[in-house]
Order: sequence, then structure tokens, then C-alpha cells
Amino acid sequence: MSILTTGLKYLKGISKNTNISSNVTKTLKETPPNKMFCQEYWKEALDSRIVRNTNKTSVPNHGLLNGINHHFIHSPHPEHLDMPACNSDLTVRELIRETDWDFKSLKPTTQKMTTYRCVGEKPEFFAEYKQYQKARNVKKGDIITMREYAYATSDKNYAEVYLPNRRGIYYEIEIPENSRVSRTGIIGTNDEIVFPRSSQFECLDTKEVKDEINDYLMVKLRYIQPKEYWRA
Repeated sequence: MSILTTGLKYLKGISKNTNISSNVTKTLKETPPNKMFCQEYWKEALDSRIVRNTNKTSVPNHGLLNGINHHFIHSPHPEHLDMPACNSDLTVRELIRETDWDFKSLKPTTQKMTTYRCVGEKPEFFAEYKQYQKARNVKKGDIITMREYAYATSDKNYAEVYLPNRRGIYYEIEIPENSRVSRTGIIGTNDEIVFPRSSQFECLDTKEVKDEINDYLMVKLRYIQPKEYWRA
């Protein structure tokens, strides 16, 4: 019995219990004899997103996530989760589901990183005001949760763009080695980092910075790596 025939029988046997694309079977039927079944299978499985590429350092939707973060912070219209996401053929809900899985398959970081994130002051009439005030009251030893896909960067100048009047919260975030965060750019120079949804951080220290120009809270955080039960 050939490898191709065995592979087709295997797929038929498990197709009832999995979401394997019909394209996989189609590809196998068209596979020339000089190509190995396993090579074609895994290529099609990757293309069909049945499995994820664990060598990637960033999630495919890295640049789109900032556009849906308001759904996690304050969204008076939950039905909008089923509307198409901006610049995507997926709904917001589908984008979240795929992205959460993509984060689990990222290649871990190979060294400790320091990144920065600024949150500008929120006026009292903003929907996010209560959350902003809570963040301003963080203390050393507290564990905080950022419910959105939080962005950060290793470029201080870029981070400070989001502190336009020098008022708000200035985060310095330590990312331990072996963290699964989405990253682009050159390590340590101009990385842009996106953390998984609902990431947790330990507060290491806080300091009020207040003078003629500045009025912000400097907060040092350490990213808490989630336990990977799914790999057990």
C-alpha cells in the first residue's frame, strides 16, 4: 500500500472528528508520485491553518489588533463583535479567536526585553475614566490585567507620542526570556510588541514625575508568563 493511499485512508478516518479542510484531501489526490505525502500534507495543513507555524515571531494580525481593542475596554454594543473587523475579511469575534490561538504558537523570545507603553490622561467624561483612575492608583506588588491586546515598543520616543501633553501613565515593561509575545522590528532597537489578550503584569515600582512640564506616573512592570497547560 502506497504512502499516499495510507494518508488518504487516515484522513477519511478522522475527518468526522476534525476540521481538516477538504483542500488537504484534494491536494493529496493531486500529489505527484515523486512528492512525499508528509511534505504535501503539512504544507496544506499550514496553509489551511489547521496547524500553526511555531517559528513565527509575530501573529498574522499584529497590525489590526489596535483597531478592535475598544471592544475589551468599553463597548456598549457587544453585537458589533459579529461585524467585519476593519481591513479584514473576518468578524471581530473570528479575529479574536484566531489571534488567541496564534499567540500560543509563537516562537518564544530568546532574551529579556525592556519596552515602553504610554497612556494619555483621560478626561472625567471619557468612558475609560474609571479604568484610567484605577491604573493611576497601582501600587508596588499589585498584579494588573490589561484586557486588550496591549501594545508596547522598545523605542521610547515612539512610546511618548501617546503621552502628548506629558500627562498620564508611563509604563516601563520588562519582558522575561521565553515569552510568547508578538514582535516586529529589530530586537532592542525598534521592536513593536503586542501582548496576548488579558495579559497580567506585576508592578515592581511606581514614581510620580511632576514638574513644570510633566505630570505622569512612571510604573515599572514585569510581564507574567501564562502557564501553558495546553502543552502539558
